[in-house]
Amino acid sequence: MHDLSVTHAGAAHPAPRGVSFEVRAGEVVLVLGPSGSGKSTLTLALNGLIPQSVNATIDGAVEVAGRDTRDTLVSRLSTEVAMVFQDPDSQLVTGTVLDEVAFALENLLLPASEVRARAEHALRKVGLWRRRSWNPDLLSGGGRQRLAIACAIAMRSRVIVLDEPTANLDPQGVDDVYRALAELTADADRAIVLVEHNLDAALRFATRVIVLDQAGRMLLDGPAQQTIRAHARELHELGVWLPSELLALADGDDEPATMAPAGDAGGETEPPAIRVRDLTVQKKGAQVLTVPHLDVVAGSFTAVVGANGAGKTTLLQALGGVVPPSRGAVMLGDLDVGRVPPRLLARHIGFVFQNPEHQFITPTVRDELAHGLRLQHVPQPEIDERVAGMLERFGLAHKAEVHPFRLSGGEKRRLSVGTALIARPQVILLDEPTFGQDRARAAELLDLLRELQRGGTTIIVVTHDLRLVAQYSTQTVVLRDGAVHAAGPTAALLADERMLAEAGLRPAAEHTHEPHPVPPGPAPRPGSGGYAATRPAPSPTHPPATSGDVRVTEDATRIFPDAADADAAPAEPTTAPTPVDPYAEAPASGRHWLHHLNPLAKIAAVLPAMALLVATRDLATPAVFLALSYAVLLTGARITRRLAALLLLGVPIGVLVLAVGFGVWIDPSQVAGSPPLLRVADWTLHQGALIIGLATALRLAAILGLALIGGLTTSGPDLVRAGVQQLRVPYRIGYTALAAYRFVPRFGYELSVIRAAHRVRAHGSGGLWGGSGPLARLVRGWGYIMPLLASGIRHAERVALSMDARAFGAHPTRTERHTVPFRTRDTVFIAAVIAASAVIFAVTFPWQLP
Repeated sequence: MHDLSVTHAGAAHPAPRGVSFEVRAGEVVLVLGPSGSGKSTLTLALNGLIPQSVNATIDGAVEVAGRDTRDTLVSRLSTEVAMVFQDPDSQLVTGTVLDEVAFALENLLLPASEVRARAEHALRKVGLWRRRSWNPDLLSGGGRQRLAIACAIAMRSRVIVLDEPTANLDPQGVDDVYRALAELTADADRAIVLVEHNLDAALRFATRVIVLDQAGRMLLDGPAQQTIRAHARELHELGVWLPSELLALADGDDEPATMAPAGDAGGETEPPAIRVRDLTVQKKGAQVLTVPHLDVVAGSFTAVVGANGAGKTTLLQALGGVVPPSRGAVMLGDLDVGRVPPRLLARHIGFVFQNPEHQFITPTVRDELAHGLRLQHVPQPEIDERVAGMLERFGLAHKAEVHPFRLSGGEKRRLSVGTALIARPQVILLDEPTFGQDRARAAELLDLLRELQRGGTTIIVVTHDLRLVAQYSTQTVVLRDGAVHAAGPTAALLADERMLAEAGLRPAAEHTHEPHPVPPGPAPRPGSGGYAATRPAPSPTHPPATSGDVRVTEDATRIFPDAADADAAPAEPTTAPTPVDPYAEAPASGRHWLHHLNPLAKIAAVLPAMALLVATRDLATPAVFLALSYAVLLTGARITRRLAALLLLGVPIGVLVLAVGFGVWIDPSQVAGSPPLLRVADWTLHQGALIIGLATALRLAAILGLALIGGLTTSGPDLVRAGVQQLRVPYRIGYTALAAYRFVPRFGYELSVIRAAHRVRAHGSGGLWGGSGPLARLVRGWGYIMPLLASGIRHAERVALSMDARAFGAHPTRTERHTVPFRTRDTVFIAAVIAASAVIFAVTFPWQLP
């Protein structure tokens, strides 16, 4: 990297700025710096994503293996530099774990046999081989990041870049990722560039550290342990998260500090601020949270912790009235949180969502802060005073008139917190409030929350960071599998290592570690570039790694128990508990013959009949086609009991309802010659109208039945492959559509959260926002568009970058490891269905209604 400066479109200044360094094989380079210093931008420049895929101006140059990243295609650079991004979900494109690893290799046109061999090797390295047929969505967050690392291993890139790979993970997920990284650090021919805030984990591997300052300039470059220890106070002031053991050094003490929570405001004898009784929360019919009894101590700083999926966010939303309880009650004094109007609740509870964009509803930062005060009819002078103070406190004064969606990630987070704090509620609930913040901004926020707590405000925070819990919280609630596993004073709970382990957590003390010896070499040099660090050598106090050390790399089975071959480890399940998922591929048995047909054959066979059904007017034709489609489905498709009940009971009932509905709307004069069935005043329902309605309903049901022949028996990947292989659809179009298809479930989830956030902040505010009529609904729906678009565009950008980084589009064609051939049986099926359709139409044609 030679004097690199990157200026994003619309940015006033570059970040990073004038950075120069070299990375050599065998190094593990840790990149640190405060928010906004350009760490993530730097990683995107390492493989050409900037400037080729991201609109930004580059000054200086980046060379990888002698290739200039500005002139060399990203697809070519991907064989030298592999990327692992922060968000696991934005890296998923295909439907199975094996296909995900094979995706980049197929883009590189490698032979199918080599694709399979490399993918198997990589998955065994990270312990996911036995889950190769799983849908990636079934993996935990740590599992999905291990999958991303496997993709990088399979490409055999000499440089692997990881941008905050553990940012969204619980302690178990962090362990999973760093066990996988142990495989990478063993290769002396490979270099790793790691952006990470969790230094307790990262310093197990890092041999060198590069620090950027607030302006994006290089501040330090040297051996990781020695540099961080020598400059602990400087890094602390810069806003870098330090390892637990170095916090004391940063404060100027000689001995390590013992973290202690804030003063015990709100002891056990204090009355509860919130009382939970017999609480049950269900989502999509499944019970996700059960809390028989829980009291949140008034004036406490309460932390809610647990592994991913334990129910932390659901509990927080139930406490804040965002999610109504299915059973039981959440009481704030005499208020039933789940049943009071949002406007009344907003006076007592402030809520900060995990994604700040979900809760923004006004066009400027200033209005966003003032909105809650206006709902409470606070006098305008006081509103102006409070808003000005909050803008100054959170460093947003210069952005007061900017749209909230144009803020940086850290600025959005601070604004979302400010909207909750400014109304001075009794209780403030925050979901991961320090996520994406550097240490300085996070400490500023947490100190503010502690100040509010000491003043009597009850603070409830969901977090993964047990250091934060140890330092700030007075009370802690530990969740496990949707239930309260433990609750009580923080000090007592964090001392219970067994209980924490049962909940999938590590004691706060385990965030410290004995540092590896500092490698020999020159002392750290501020602003220096090209320092070639060496790996820590074994010493008497630090012997070579044993099987219990995460640095073991010779045998993946020692790191991941499931890395062994299925025959050698029968205790590990060999099949995934795959839910009903139209995207996931699953093997079909011989009797489910429809699943073995080419998707295009199933479409071609039924399209003519579907088109002709539109023009039919009799009862017999659609009835016969509906029966035919049922016969095909019941004999050739995998039909669950629920689906069978829907087809055999639900569809007939729906046909009858539609028949009556259509019949009611038929003009009586058109069927005046048929016998009357019902008279109401001057209106008459004739038999002819009911027959026409029934014919229309049967047509719709028959078209649906024919469509289900392909819809229920064809996976998304197979349809794309068939289009690419038989119809010669450009594979970039097909696989881009497939990646977009994966976003559909996430899109629905995002909408549900946005609606809940807007209900908390806007409903009950009066006017169109708070009304219940059609116009009010339209106005609220319009308000959902901006955050939905922002979320969708951002996700699409991340997926596109991930696909580019994996050589997508490198060649006009790609290796198709899965072939979807057009066989004789497909031709026979088309001919049989078309022939049957012709016979049906020929026989029933004379019966058409006039």
